[in-house]
Amino acid sequence: MNEEHEFNIRQIQRALRIFHKNGEDIPIVFEDGIFGEETERAVLAFQKQNNLPENGIVDYETWVLLMESANEYIRKNAEPFPIFPYVNDEESSVLPEEEGKAIWFLQAMLIAIGEKYSGTDGVELNGKNDEATRNAIKYIHKCEEGESCDGALTQKTWNSVARLFNAI
Repeated sequence: MNEEHEFNIRQIQRALRIFHKNGEDIPIVFEDGIFGEETERAVLAFQKQNNLPENGIVDYETWVLLMESANEYIRKNAEPFPIFPYVNDEESSVLPEEEGKAIWFLQAMLIAIGEKYSGTDGVELNGKNDEATRNAIKYIHKCEEGESCDGALTQKTWNSVARLFNAI
């Protein structure tokens, strides 16, 4: 390590592990916080791949490229962030033929469900609790709750659709 710069060894090792795990020709490094021989070998391999001076020292130039490259790998390969749409009480009840923000989410879920199961045919993304949307709500509600409903979006029907959506 270069004595002028005190970089976090665990961060260096974590970045090097990212390259190794993603198929780069970087030796495996354990994140132990010790800048030993295996870390130095991995740094040398990283420097060689990136046309940096091959000295095994994590100087400022090596540090910056190591961190930027590791962050780029993370951004490119990260799992998509899940969303958890929530509709408050004022928006959670949408009567037939009404429009509401919750209907947009509901229709998107119904369309996705329809790709795997029948019973939600004809639902379009339009933000309106139209006939096709109501029929799909009724169908799912009947299947899950064993009782009929009028096709209004209520918290109960939202939960039925959301459970089915999460299951697929």
